Amino acid sequence: MVKNFNSSKSNTSEVDAGDGLDDIDTPDPAKNFNSSKSNTSKVGGGGGGTTGLKSTLGLIKSGFTLATIIVLIAAGADVYKMYDDHVTINLEDHITDGNFWLTPDKNSIVGDIGFDIPKMGYFEKSIDTLIHLRILESDPTTENDFTFEYTLGSGEMIYDKFELNNLDPVTKDKIDKGEPLDIEYTITITIIYLGVELGPTTSEIGTKVTTIQTTSES
Repeated sequence: MVKNFNSSKSNTSEVDAGDGLDDIDTPDPAKNFNSSKSNTSKVGGGGGGTTGLKSTLGLIKSGFTLATIIVLIAAGADVYKMYDDHVTINLEDHITDGNFWLTPDKNSIVGDIGFDIPKMGYFEKSIDTLIHLRILESDPTTENDFTFEYTLGSGEMIYDKFELNNLDPVTKDKIDKGEPLDIEYTITITIIYLGVELGPTTSEIGTKVTTIQTTSES
């Protein structure tokens, strides 16, 4: 009986020892709490950063969109006003008649034209100006094209870079005989908006003829 009791106690001790190991393996509540808190903190920090970034990007996008809308509205109003001005302004009234004359050596014809075109639209713009100059009845035809840019609303500007050289035989013969010469010129302008030529605004002011004398005044 004694021997059996001791054996049973020994077995019981082994079972108790096993229960002790189970207690050791059981997670510590304190450790779990700290671990959970640490994980919560990390997750919360990451989410806040992402939310802040999204908010900032949203504000930037909203501001950019608003600025774009404002620019588009302003540009649209300006273009509308520009086309309206282009129709109502008589450009011919703001361009002086061409003035041409024979050089003292009688080998070239030079001249000038004045521009004083008002502003069109709300923003500053310029015009690309093309002037075609030709001597009537010349053979072969003596002519040339001249281009320059003028800022609308900048006041009166006189362009005097017009010059016809290498005069044809018919023109030279008229000069030698002291006969007058008829000079034809055509002015074409195109509005330049933000560096781009606007085809619909191209206007031909018209073709004019002016006469120059080839004899020296006494």
